[in-house]
Amino acid sequence: MSSRSRPDARGLRTFRFAAAGVPCEVCVGAGALVRLPGALGRIAPGRWLVVSSEPVLTAQGHRLSEALRGTPGLDPEPLLVPDGEAAKTWTVLGKLLSEMARRGLARDGGLVAFGGGTVGDVAGLAASLALRGVPVVQVPTTLLAAADSALGGKTAVNLPAGKNLAGTFHHPRFVCVDPRLLSSLSERDHRSGLAEVVKSALLSASFWRRLPGLVDGLGARDESALAEAVERSLRVKADVVSRDPDEALGPRHALNLGHTVAHALEGASRYRLRHGEAVAWGLLAALRLSAARGLLPGRTAARIEGLVRELLEPPPLPRAVRRGWPALLRADKKRDREGLRDVLLAGPGRPLLERVSAAELEESLPDEAAS
Repeated sequence: MSSRSRPDARGLRTFRFAAAGVPCEVCVGAGALVRLPGALGRIAPGRWLVVSSEPVLTAQGHRLSEALRGTPGLDPEPLLVPDGEAAKTWTVLGKLLSEMARRGLARDGGLVAFGGGTVGDVAGLAASLALRGVPVVQVPTTLLAAADSALGGKTAVNLPAGKNLAGTFHHPRFVCVDPRLLSSLSERDHRSGLAEVVKSALLSASFWRRLPGLVDGLGARDESALAEAVERSLRVKADVVSRDPDEALGPRHALNLGHTVAHALEGASRYRLRHGEAVAWGLLAALRLSAARGLLPGRTAARIEGLVRELLEPPPLPRAVRRGWPALLRADKKRDREGLRDVLLAGPGRPLLERVSAAELEESLPDEAAS
């Protein structure tokens, strides 16, 4: 799939692909919400329910309401879930499913997930379970979700043993990314979201070559730069997901670049650490381990590390996180009976899934984070 960006006359960037036989349309750009009512009508003619959180609706709900005004079949009262990782529990999922049934959701309807990655995860899981599956449309309101989690079909709730350990694959039918919805993000959340952009760029040689030209615009939150970076990120992911929709240890493993260390760091922080902040440290660890194994030339690793640090500005890790994260590696989803695996790099666009030891991973975390 080409990563070249060709916005239409309205400045919108659109592409289509299919995963596991499920067709998906992706629309990115300022004003992309205008495409949402038509998409809902094409996908399913019945009742649609919006799933969101109170902070998201307070900050950006007016944009969604304006876009969906008069849409046939739309339930006017959104279903609310808690903000952040608190949304991803069995209790919240059960309440959501019960309310969907109470409101009369049928097989000819669906869910609109309006929020960040946690809203998308629990809404997607609920859509996969309700009536044995109804369509889900993703309208991300964080850069992290816009550039990554809104596409790909991964749904989940968390367990005490680790993050995202109970879930399904349920691919969205439409992904609508309007950069205007990202305007209320804090600087911390913006930087966190850029981690998935950088990860995607590292999985595509052409995107990586383009990324330096987008750095200033991304830092300044320029809508055009954001739209291009998000569209390129989603094209990279769509290409992988279309070939390996359910992560059967095929191409999709590459999308976990930086995430083995990141998920352990998140768990050790009790999810106080932003996902992208953890991924930033995970990317730096993957670069160090790739260089230590001789897979990635040291000079190349240093150049990549410089850009990662410039864009992502990974924050210091609390002492409790530095002390506790190695113990959580045994819960990593890529682990099997032979041990841990991690995604390393031989160069931009050249990911490798390698057997690694917990000691190697622990040593790969940069000194200022691990000391």
